[in-house]
Amino acid sequence: MEFYILGDMGSGEVSQYIVANALKNHINDKNTFVCGLGDNIYEEGCTSINDKQFITKFEKPYEYISDKTKFYMCIGNHDYGTYYGKGNSLNQIRYGLRSKKQGKKWILPNNYYTFTKKTKDVKIDFFVIDTNLYNQTEKEIKKQVKDITKSINESNADWKIVYGHHTWRSIAGHGNADEILERFLQDIYYKSNFDLYMCGHDHNKQMIHMKMKNEKTLPLIVCGTGGKVYGDKINFKKIKDDSKLIYHSNKLGYGNIKATKHKLKISFLDESNNVEKVFDIQKKNIPYNIKMARHKTSRGSKGRNSRTRTKSRTKSRTKSRTKSRTKSRTKSRTKSRTKSRTRTRSRSRSRTRARGKTRGRRVYRGGDGHEPVQSTCGR
Repeated sequence: MEFYILGDMGSGEVSQYIVANALKNHINDKNTFVCGLGDNIYEEGCTSINDKQFITKFEKPYEYISDKTKFYMCIGNHDYGTYYGKGNSLNQIRYGLRSKKQGKKWILPNNYYTFTKKTKDVKIDFFVIDTNLYNQTEKEIKKQVKDITKSINESNADWKIVYGHHTWRSIAGHGNADEILERFLQDIYYKSNFDLYMCGHDHNKQMIHMKMKNEKTLPLIVCGTGGKVYGDKINFKKIKDDSKLIYHSNKLGYGNIKATKHKLKISFLDESNNVEKVFDIQKKNIPYNIKMARHKTSRGSKGRNSRTRTKSRTKSRTKSRTKSRTKSRTKSRTKSRTKSRTRTRSRSRSRTRARGKTRGRRVYRGGDGHEPVQSTCGR
């Protein structure tokens, strides 16, 4: 199975047309599809289902890509066009429903949804999430987490891939997830482990490995280079101690993923279809070793981890001391018993000798009238 990833593409600028042409040439006549990573229509989405921007910023740039190649879109912050409420996002969902009926490319049935792709060799379930949490109520956020985690847990696919618009970790302008998004993404992951998280938002390409609390490594892909040249700074210090930057590029372009049952081969390509970097992700126990930096103990989860380690060490020391004391007591008791037995035997022999002298070296067993036996003492 082969598919493509493309984010932050809907600018309508020359940059979008350049990348669209490269994508078209690489797809050629393949049976494939595209994962759209959000910011589908700049700058504030579409004001109606008949907004001309659907034509100028999507249909026109990708007109030479067959309608058989579906674009499974997710919603970015620019698609809402507002910081609160549904804004213009509903128009993209309505356009997606109409597009699907007409057999066209744009697929967006809801603000979050799932879809499955399957060949004779591999099955992948995709879980498209809405990471625009400030545009959703607390009740809507909880429902999304519940629905997505349920779908992931019920999946029997070889690969479970989650994608949304916002970055989880990033060295670029938008940086790492804020507290609310961090909690949202971790909630989904720890309730239903998945294999890969993909996003756009920052207009460059990044491969990051994040070490999770369950000792697994989660690969993160940022690929927001579909329509705008990156013009912000890079800050390597933004990568947290739980993560490792593997690669980054500020060139325009897209990603290509080839999937087998046990491996994902991920390629980053530039706007001229030059391969920039290739990564392999193995299905079982993703073999990426990240040397974790030591954290200073602080309140919260780190403090709890520290207390847990302290308790563990205390238990270990207590067990060690108990064993040591037990051994010491056992040795002491053994020595005491040995000394006591030695003394008893010594006294017994002394009494026996005394009796032997008084009775002419004849000894009686208990003095109960049995036949006398010859004493062996002194031989």
